[in-house]
Amino acid sequence: MLIVGLGNPTPAYAHTRHNVGFDILDLLARSLGISFTHSQKYQADYAKVGVQGYLLKPMTYMNLSGQALAAFLRYHDTQSVLIVHDDLDLPLGAVRFKSKGGHGGHNGLKSIEQHYPHPVYKMKIGIGRSALKHDTIAYVLQRFSPEQESLKEQIFTHALKALEFYLQQGNFSAMQNRFTLKSLSP
Repeated sequence: MLIVGLGNPTPAYAHTRHNVGFDILDLLARSLGISFTHSQKYQADYAKVGVQGYLLKPMTYMNLSGQALAAFLRYHDTQSVLIVHDDLDLPLGAVRFKSKGGHGGHNGLKSIEQHYPHPVYKMKIGIGRSALKHDTIAYVLQRFSPEQESLKEQIFTHALKALEFYLQQGNFSAMQNRFTLKSLSP
């Protein structure tokens, strides 16, 4: 079992909307009492979970995430891959799970499809859209507003519980049924 959190490396991108995958995996690692190790070979930070599980944070920048996933999987066999990522098309406060479907315009997922043409599970964390439609790139690379921080923390806690459940049960459908969240109110 491999859980991949998408984001961009370097402090400039830390805790931005586009980095929710990294932030949630960091929370999960802390909760499990494990830490990430950097690997040049994988172009990623990774952590071992139990006997057969791993957490992976590609350090290639979002648009090249598939390169790191492919490099990691050349050395590690896994039964399933779950991608944790931001989703503009879901409102802030939503958490959805998909076992099928395409990239939905997400460049990190596009890269993964190019380098790993196999089905992956997805945990989509809603970040909403900017009121200014033409400002999408700036929006995803911004931090959450102070008014959104409390809601973000609730979403991250919900996502953490879902991933802990998934690691214990190993059942994506059960996690999907139990933890899908249409929205939390601010």
